[in-house]
Amino acid sequence: ALASEVTGVATLVEYRLDLMGKFDLERLIRETPLPCIITCRSQAHGGRFQDSADAQLRILREAYERGAPYVDVEWEQLHRFPRGDGPGKIIGSFHDFRSIGWDWLTLAEHIHMLGADIVKLVGTASSPEDVLTPLAWLHHWPQPAIGIAMGEHGVASRLLAPRFPRAFLSFAAAEQGTAPGQIAAHDMVSRYAYHRLASAERVLVLLTPFPVPWSLVDTYRDKLAQDSDQAETLLLPLPVSSLGPRLWRALHLARVEAIVALPGVRKQPELAHCGVDARASAWNLRRGTSLHSDTSRVDPRLLTNLLHS
Repeated sequence: ALASEVTGVATLVEYRLDLMGKFDLERLIRETPLPCIITCRSQAHGGRFQDSADAQLRILREAYERGAPYVDVEWEQLHRFPRGDGPGKIIGSFHDFRSIGWDWLTLAEHIHMLGADIVKLVGTASSPEDVLTPLAWLHHWPQPAIGIAMGEHGVASRLLAPRFPRAFLSFAAAEQGTAPGQIAAHDMVSRYAYHRLASAERVLVLLTPFPVPWSLVDTYRDKLAQDSDQAETLLLPLPVSSLGPRLWRALHLARVEAIVALPGVRKQPELAHCGVDARASAWNLRRGTSLHSDTSRVDPRLLTNLLHS
């Protein structure tokens, strides 16, 4: 039922078998309203499957043999998951609920060599700066991949993923989130305009404190829409506590054209080491310019001046 409710906003649905009391795998795969990922997450990887590793593997093998389009196999199990002639793809996944500071490239290469068609790496962000780690990996990795920073500080990694051509997907919650930092699927589309991010030629990021001040975001969007020169510019709100050099680099890699920081978002002095004026409130990354403005009120000229500065 939940899968049917997101058919208008999602292109894939993940079935977390470890969260289901019971399931009919054959029927689930046959009747899914969207192409599906079959996942049975162990407790070590943040799931609730309490049976043995062998039982977990049997379920995933059955899903693969029954023609599931995608089967998520935890990386420790990949060497025990023989590839057959099935049409499905294997997602080799790794989760770290404590940190994000490991060697993403080396681990990804190892998981890929074990037979994963798609590598999924997930860490936990302790600050907004940590989103650079998965996004930089997505930027350099040559194959379809999933890279996520979990937690409140990692939300930007979920929203900016479409800006990276090799990002296979980003996760959203159909109802209740299954990982820290997940956003509801309908909000991803209706509020964050996620479906437009991949193809948007110009993206303007509005850095906001938590929670996102949606009335102000809507006002800024209305101002852009009224400006014939900026009507095709996509404004993306990103809730963060601070802006520092690594987040700045992540936004640059995501091909963000301009940034506006609302009051409540701290600008780290270390930005100066990147040649960034940390006293400003708005910056055009493409042109390398900055503006000092009162962003607590909406000035119709601010966004136009920023994008033309």
